[in-house]
Amino acid sequence: GLVIVGIHAPEFEFEKSIDNVRNAVKQYDIRYPVALDNRLDTWVNYRNRYWPAHYLIDRNGLVVYTHFGEGHYDVTENNIRYLLGLKNKGENSVALESGFDERTPETYLGYDRAARYAGREPIRRDTQEEYSSQDVRASDSWALRGTWKVEREKIIAGRRNSAIILNFKARKVFLVLGNAAGKPVHARLRLNGRAIGVDSGKDAHGGAVVINRHTLYELVDQKKTRPGLLEITCEPGLEAYAFTFG
Repeated sequence: GLVIVGIHAPEFEFEKSIDNVRNAVKQYDIRYPVALDNRLDTWVNYRNRYWPAHYLIDRNGLVVYTHFGEGHYDVTENNIRYLLGLKNKGENSVALESGFDERTPETYLGYDRAARYAGREPIRRDTQEEYSSQDVRASDSWALRGTWKVEREKIIAGRRNSAIILNFKARKVFLVLGNAAGKPVHARLRLNGRAIGVDSGKDAHGGAVVINRHTLYELVDQKKTRPGLLEITCEPGLEAYAFTFG
């Protein structure tokens, strides 16, 4: 009696490519149908503002439960069981993950939605510029070093050893990355001024990241929520879109 439908609401231009979506569905072995909502019609009709968002719809077509963000999977499952007439008692309430607000908020790098930029020089739009920041002291902020072009939804590294510096608080750090070089580009990570070591995320073994396609990369996994200063040093052609945190 349970039907699952995924709605892919693109946040960035590369996410509108049906080939990219097909590859992601295959990579993650997603078995249910996924609709591509490039015009955000479903997003707007549901008045949605979050990735991910879960909506449970009963047999009468009514939305009876919503949950925004990760976490509380047991509550969602319990409500599914309730709607299917199984024994567990459901809850018609929105569940928010405890401690969520303690983490650094989602951080965009393109100038359309950039926030908490703490660099020495102001961001120059759509032109390749030199940036000189070496450190970022303010919490939940970021800066650039080296040559970068800041576009509407992304930043692009212009020369070797350009860097993004991020002051954050979280257990995990993710970054949407791609490459504009026509071939894989490489990046190196340092955490709190040292080689990242055991705190490397699953896509950054030994503190090294190979960016061969546009997707979300897990860079840091500190095993518990705590502050950190992350430095990402990269080759020309790296594209960076937005940080998210877990």
